[in-house]
Amino acid sequence: MGLISLVGLLALKRPFGKVLVGTLKPILGYFMLGAGAGVIVTNLEPLGIMVENGFNIKGVVPNNEAIVSIAQGILGKETMVILLLGLIFNILIARFTKYKYIFLTGHHSFFMAALLSAVLGTAFKGIPLMLIGGFFLGAWSALSPAIGQKFTLKVTDGEEIAMGHFGSLGYYLSALVGKLVGDPQDSTEKMNIPDSLNFLRDTTISTALTMCAIYLVLALVNGPAFIESNVSGGTNFIIFAITTALKFAVGGSNSV
Repeated sequence: MGLISLVGLLALKRPFGKVLVGTLKPILGYFMLGAGAGVIVTNLEPLGIMVENGFNIKGVVPNNEAIVSIAQGILGKETMVILLLGLIFNILIARFTKYKYIFLTGHHSFFMAALLSAVLGTAFKGIPLMLIGGFFLGAWSALSPAIGQKFTLKVTDGEEIAMGHFGSLGYYLSALVGKLVGDPQDSTEKMNIPDSLNFLRDTTISTALTMCAIYLVLALVNGPAFIESNVSGGTNFIIFAITTALKFAVGGSNSV
């Protein structure tokens, strides 16, 4: 990703300082993403053990960072080539079609490249896998912002920017539902939130509190004997639940 930025900045003939900063930031961001994913995976493992033992059920981890971290150990080369080809196809589509959108949400492109490498890898290998994955990524990167651009323009008061997010179809569906049943004057921006709850606006704090509640409930359900002998390595089960939840929140904030 750093090389992609480097080539782009050199092509634009930017000053040395901007080239250096613009190249290093994606590289550092990639490593931060990986570090955050590692923290999340490490601290989700005991959660899975507690859920399985406490409720006798098997769980899944619906978390981009955790799954991508695992996928990189298996399909790292394919993922990065799909990511690079996706950017190239995105630029070509924007240049030669009416869909003039360049998808700049790099970590979402990275997540999608990992997903494509895994899903398409069940039927394709090598160059066909990377070409098909790259084209799909590039095409969807150009098309997905265009689908609901009329809604985005309303939110941004006509600013010529688009939403670069692969969950956008859900947002556009919400906009359609809101158009049918909602009142434009009844906006969340006008909601009065008590000052005592303003701290919940901070996603890291709200994540930490939510995970603390989940881990504590699971720790209590499983009991100190099981936690301290099978999960925490002897650490007090309450202390372990709180510290693990807080570490998860740290990993999540690094991966956003």
